Amino acid sequence: MAWPAPSQISWLMPLAPTEDPELLHTTLECLKQQTLQAHELVIAADGPLPGALERVIDASALRGRLIPQARQQGIGATLANAAPLCRGEAIVRIDSDDLYAATHTADVVEMLLADERIGAVGCQLLELDIERSWQRSARRTPIGVDEAKRWLPWRNPLNHQTVAMRKQALKEAGGYRHCPGFEDWDLWLRMSDAGYVLCNLPTCTAAARVNRSHRQRRRGLDYVRQECAFYGRQIRERRMNPALASVACLARLPWRLLPAPMFQWWMQSGLRGSPAFDASWVTQLSEQATR
Repeated sequence: MAWPAPSQISWLMPLAPTEDPELLHTTLECLKQQTLQAHELVIAADGPLPGALERVIDASALRGRLIPQARQQGIGATLANAAPLCRGEAIVRIDSDDLYAATHTADVVEMLLADERIGAVGCQLLELDIERSWQRSARRTPIGVDEAKRWLPWRNPLNHQTVAMRKQALKEAGGYRHCPGFEDWDLWLRMSDAGYVLCNLPTCTAAARVNRSHRQRRRGLDYVRQECAFYGRQIRERRMNPALASVACLARLPWRLLPAPMFQWWMQSGLRGSPAFDASWVTQLSEQATR
């Protein structure tokens, strides 16, 4: 197939003021090495950025546009403001602390443009624990369209930091919105409701650098309240069957209330999917990041 003109692709990166400048630097280096370059990098700042982060952005050779915010509002509101400003017809989500194989943009954009029904496409995700000598775990996601749809009430079917989405699908779904802890899953549900399909590549071209705080944000009473609010909203908006949503929500809650050590073990275990896919590309990048 013919590649889209570069003006049709935007990288969209939310950036928190607390982000580590070194992690941001290595992520920007990954983007610079992409075999398919986006026309622009849109950086959505969730509040005023410290000078160290601004210097990393200014030093980058990438064509970036910084979308500032006067105060922190959360990632949903931040992306709601920034995503409509993307010029590309294909928007590739980038996390500011993750690693990407050189072919990542090309792979997800090619799949997205292969079928007009696809609203968003992602890939498999490797997780690298930076506090445990880069210990590897994985979050596998469904490959087929039908399987991804079956996942929707039960689990988020896409790894958000791996996704390329069609801007028109994002618009028809109503765009990002404030939905603490579940901004992306909420968007995929609305995108599906608008008639678009979701899918994932079987390959892994993205790696999330995680630590204890990343994992612990997914447990505890505050997260339980967010999860219940998310399911309640989907029921009120008639996007989920009330009985199915209630069962799905209740089935997930015990995991969120596990003691911290047990939850940490589960997040790192093979029960979430072992990294059997080829991720040899990440070895060199992770070694560079530790220098």
